[in-house]
This record gives sequence, C-alpha cells and structure tokens, in this order.
Amino acid sequence: MNLFQTLERKQKHTPFNAGAENRFFVSHFGMLSTSPEFKSLARAQKPFEIFRANIVLRSLINKKEIEETFLNAVRLFKRGGELSKAARVAVIKAVDEAKEGMPYMELGKQKIYIPILGRSLNAVYDTDIFRLEEKLFRIVKGAGLEALAVDPFDTYGYKVFDSYFTNLIMVKEVGNCAALFDYDSLSIYFINYQGRLDTKIALFDRQIGKRDTNHMMERVQPVVDAYFRDDREGLMKVLVEKKLISSRLMYKISSDENRFFAKIDKRY
Repeated sequence: MNLFQTLERKQKHTPFNAGAENRFFVSHFGMLSTSPEFKSLARAQKPFEIFRANIVLRSLINKKEIEETFLNAVRLFKRGGELSKAARVAVIKAVDEAKEGMPYMELGKQKIYIPILGRSLNAVYDTDIFRLEEKLFRIVKGAGLEALAVDPFDTYGYKVFDSYFTNLIMVKEVGNCAALFDYDSLSIYFINYQGRLDTKIALFDRQIGKRDTNHMMERVQPVVDAYFRDDREGLMKVLVEKKLISSRLMYKISSDENRFFAKIDKRY
C-alpha cells in the first residue's frame, strides 16, 4: 500500500473547490485554449495542476495588462511623433501603477511578472519598458509569444510556486527540493528544481473526526523534516502525533503493509 497515494485517496473533503485558486481557474481557464503551448493546462483537475495553470494564466494576464497600459500611455502622451522626457516619465509611471497589485516572483533584485518568458525579456517588462517599441520585441506580443515562451517550471523551478503567483506557503527548502503548504487543499507539496511534483502529503483523512487547522505551520514542520530525512516511520508517527492523520488509518496502513511484506517473505 503506497502511503502517499492512500492518504490522498482517504482525505476528507477540503475547501479547495470553493477556494480562491480554483475559482480563479474556473473563471479564466478558457484563455489557455488559445495558447497552443499551454492548452493542456486547461484540463487541470487536481490542485497542483491548477496551481500550475494559474501561474500561466496570471502570466498571460500580467503581460496583456502591462502591454496595453504602455501602448495606451504612449498614445496619450506622444506629441509630434516623439515622446518628451516628461512624457516618458509619465508613461513609466502609468506602467508602474498598473503593475501595483500584480503577482510576481523575485529573483535577486529582479521582479518576474511574466514567468512564461525568460529573465532577459522579463527585464524589459520590469525596468526597460520602452524596449517594447523596438522591432525585436514587437514579436513578443500577439502570435510571437508562441516562439519565445518558455516552460516556467523548467525555467524557474519551485521558486515560481514560492511567489505571489500562488497562495502556497514555503515550509522548507532542502537541496533541489522545496516543501510548500496549501491551506485550501490541506496538503504539503514537495516540488523539485524542475517545478514538478515529487510527493504530495494529503492531510486530514475521513476518520479523523473534527478537523483542527490551528497552528498548521508548526504542525507540518516536523512532517517535512521527517520526509527530508527519509524517515518513513518517523513521518507516519508525527502525522498521528500532530493530529494530521487518524491513528486508525495509520494503523491500517501499517498493518496492510506488514501483511504484504510477510507474504513476500514467505513466497521467497
């Protein structure tokens, strides 16, 4: 019996479907159908797939809003085919105001507003917006995106999940993997450097009775520590001690595993 698959299968109903991430996805997933490189994400169903889809959706929305704000401001302030110094300042101010409240991720001093583009193109949207007028960067808009888009998960790894593009909360980073917690799906996600899911630990099974979600970060920390130590027995123990999984389910998992391995030993 696979521990993590069993925990996911036995998890009590969570508030994820009614939560902000799923509602955002339901409202916007149609945008993905028009992007050949990302259209498969429109079929997302599980929470982690929806996190991935929403990162792309928020990237597309950011890109469109920044570009439209820039072009509208240029049209507004342009006089006689040229932008004065004061007009350029006004355009930059308009773009900066549009970016307030937008989700982003930080890489050093750089803000990444569009993780479906590489760092050099993001620098244009972050601090060098007038380069969008150059012929080279005009292809980034519209149909040109398909040729220049990157896989945001390969490119930025788990760091794109530890950003304002999701509601996930960082618990711990070890080597090339990070553990992040989500309050809506009540799960811990172990995400690798390629931005892929290694393991999900779904909390609160259907036999646990009344669900206590107080002090969750303190309670999931030892679970994450045991996982990174590769201490399976310790992980199972602390899940029960912190009242994240019922002792009844954990006993059943342990008993079923013991019977399984006893059969294997007897056979061989």
